[in-house]
Amino acid sequence: MKRVIFGFVLFLLSTSLFAQTGTIRGKVEDASTGIPLPAANVVLEDLNKGTTTDAEGLFILKNVPAGKHLLSVSYLGYRVFKQSFRLQEGESREFTIRLEPEVLPGQEVVVSATRARERETPVTFSNLPARYIKENYSVQDIPLLLTEIPNVYSYADAGSPTGYTYLKVRGYDQSRVGVMINGIPLNDPEDHQVYWVDMPDFAESLEDVQLQRGVGSSVYGVATFGGSLNLVTVRNLQRPGAEVMSYLGSYRTRKYGAKINTNLINNTYQAQFRFSHILSDGYRENSGTDLVSYFATISRYGEKSFTQLNVYGGKEITHAAWEASPEDALRENHRHNPITYPNTIDHFSQPHFELHHTYYLAKHLTLNNTLFYIHGSGYYETYKSHRNLWEYGLIPRDDGSRSDLIRQKWVTKDQVGWVGQLGWQHTGGELTVGTYLSGFRSDHWGEVKWVETNIPSFRPGMKYYQYFGEKSYFTLYANELFHPFRPLTVMVNLYSQHIGYTFHHGAAGNFSGENRHRFQVDYNFFNPRFGVNYNLTSKMNLYLNASFAQREPADNELYDVWQGPDDLGVHPLFTQADTVYRNGQVDYICWKNPVVKPEKLWDYELGWGYLGDRFSAKINLFYMSFRDEIVPYGQVDEDGFPIRGNAEETVHRGVETSLRWRMSSHWEVSGNFSYNNNYFRKFTLFQYNWDTGETTKQDLSGNAIAGFPDMLGNLRITYRYSRWNLSLHGQYVGKQYLDNTQNEDRIVPAYTVLNARLGVQLPSFWGLENIRFSVQVNNIFNRKFYTAGYYDSWEGKNFYWPGAERNWIAGIRWHM
Repeated sequence: MKRVIFGFVLFLLSTSLFAQTGTIRGKVEDASTGIPLPAANVVLEDLNKGTTTDAEGLFILKNVPAGKHLLSVSYLGYRVFKQSFRLQEGESREFTIRLEPEVLPGQEVVVSATRARERETPVTFSNLPARYIKENYSVQDIPLLLTEIPNVYSYADAGSPTGYTYLKVRGYDQSRVGVMINGIPLNDPEDHQVYWVDMPDFAESLEDVQLQRGVGSSVYGVATFGGSLNLVTVRNLQRPGAEVMSYLGSYRTRKYGAKINTNLINNTYQAQFRFSHILSDGYRENSGTDLVSYFATISRYGEKSFTQLNVYGGKEITHAAWEASPEDALRENHRHNPITYPNTIDHFSQPHFELHHTYYLAKHLTLNNTLFYIHGSGYYETYKSHRNLWEYGLIPRDDGSRSDLIRQKWVTKDQVGWVGQLGWQHTGGELTVGTYLSGFRSDHWGEVKWVETNIPSFRPGMKYYQYFGEKSYFTLYANELFHPFRPLTVMVNLYSQHIGYTFHHGAAGNFSGENRHRFQVDYNFFNPRFGVNYNLTSKMNLYLNASFAQREPADNELYDVWQGPDDLGVHPLFTQADTVYRNGQVDYICWKNPVVKPEKLWDYELGWGYLGDRFSAKINLFYMSFRDEIVPYGQVDEDGFPIRGNAEETVHRGVETSLRWRMSSHWEVSGNFSYNNNYFRKFTLFQYNWDTGETTKQDLSGNAIAGFPDMLGNLRITYRYSRWNLSLHGQYVGKQYLDNTQNEDRIVPAYTVLNARLGVQLPSFWGLENIRFSVQVNNIFNRKFYTAGYYDSWEGKNFYWPGAERNWIAGIRWHM
């Protein structure tokens, strides 16, 4: 009897428990196509219970207890879906889950404000997708990866693909090209430059690249004239696993690296890590590099939010090749480098910290906040001959002694910032409003490490100058893409920006009293941009754009054109000076009213595009009218930096074309051509004659602006079959003037180079799979050419940076 009663109780308990559980079933499909997504991960996060969808995208979870649960679904290439729900006792719930193709993590709003979209955003732009990066990247810095974008010219001062590389667009150097990583401005706030060498191997962590030429649609950061370059790092929800890589090439170039992608943990967390090391002797003599790179990202996918932390950077040791060589020396030795002191090196590190958070307030309302911190620290060392020791703080002014010495120039930089954006997809359009706040501080100083002359008071590491810079940005902006009717998009882009910059000398060496300077400058800019895009057909569009931009002078443009704040006895380029006293002695000089004016630009763009399944083409005309453009005079200072000054009125105009034709499943042809007519509309150059002490005046109105090719062309033919891909790339670079006199004897001659690349997915062997091999051969015909240069009026010679002769690099990657 007891056994019967005990069995009856067990039966009641089991039926009671069963009655309290329910069933969840559903289907997972692509939101845009409705195609089922098999093998999607379906998880009840609170129970740590899950399954995967079948071939029809169906799933079922049984014996789910009553109560509140969080259902999450993930699939590679799609945004993680999360939804809270309550299950009643014995209830069976059905879900139809439509996954959205994954947009750029942490950048949902930034995409609207800084990245253009085909057949919608009325700006001139080009994209480099992940496939192009994967097929063409090996060790080169970012500028050298962009050479196939229309009207982009890149080169390296060492001739090889690592070290100091430079990017120019439409005749503007990279200080006038705004660069963003994940929506965060990268240009140095002081000199507006981008030092790519401080971010070695960064392309290994890129998902895609977009370059908007001209003013574009960027709404904060450094003002863009030549273009706006938007770099987006790899998305998460990557396939889990590890990848190791190794490269070997000319000039003892080597690269070793590894990547790790974790599984998606509980459909919530995923991480990716990368570490790599690049070494090279460089093409030019004494131009080697030793580069260490790292990248880490951790992401969290919430029910209504997305959070991502990125940490990346590198440490570089680069032997200097920043001085050009005289033409006669290069004829004898094309690898000539005038810098012979073996320890002329640049040593710098620059870690970046990014925290992105996106919150989905409602179906069409998204709030994005980004915090960032960038820290830079390093120096470069040079050997100086027969120097005035007073300038280095080693002797009194009336001594006049000279000596050889070794000095290091140091800098530390710290920048913090916040980007806040609210995106609203409303009826008929999309509005993005936001703000950008940033603070920057730098400390520059010089140290004397060794002096040939015996000076009893000398101690290695003595500071001979020190100065500080502080800069702040406050920006409010709004960007509206409005569709009055289906084929038409109207863009209104407005932003107001306040910039404050403060400079002051510290007390070091002989920088005291009247040799110490201080100034503060403030700039207020309002930059409107307007554009319309009209889709003529389902494949053809036409757009117009008119944009206004202003840019404040960089820190080195506020000083003497030949010397800077590290040169004793040189004052900044200001018109008003006030002497400040302390205890009856001159403490410093305070300056007001800068001579160099902000640059102002109107950019007009007209473009046509055809976007088909097998064939696409673009053509655009641009006319850029400039006032007070700060242009290179065609000469450089003692550290190899170009001498610059304002030109009253200049014009950059031209035409850019591009096409892509997929002739069959195996063959593809792509290419572009650009023609530039950059000239001075009104410019009078005043030159000082060091021999006579006289200043001469030269009218250069109508002359071409030096330093950029008049024509650029690229053509690539690609063949893909099964595991193989082979491509040939030809590049034509037109002539460049070395100075603004338009003298045909002072040019960088036009050149053409042909490159080839082979990539193959190797079959499995020794139990190893997923191995890719590639080899790249550059300058197949072994041409000797120059990439850039200047004319030295003192010596009456052309000086050039040489391009590399025939070179190669081969690599192997194993994905585990």
